[in-house]
Amino acid sequence: MSNLQSLLLTAKEGLAIGQSIPQTRSPAIAAKCGPTEVAEIHIRIAKLRAELEAVEEWDGETQDDIHVAIDFFTQLAALCSQ
Repeated sequence: MSNLQSLLLTAKEGLAIGQSIPQTRSPAIAAKCGPTEVAEIHIRIAKLRAELEAVEEWDGETQDDIHVAIDFFTQLAALCSQ
């Protein structure tokens, strides 16, 4: 498991199953991210964008979920670079 995955799992502690990590926890995650984690965040964003392209047009719920994930990781990347 990557360090980023570990950080994300730690951030999910105490949340309901399926609940997204609140943005209020993003600064704590970002503070623990180094260059390797930042690179992984950018890779995840690229993979999510590719996945979004492959989703059927009628599947708006999946598209929404992917957009939420892209937004989360984009904001996380921005926090990491501050």
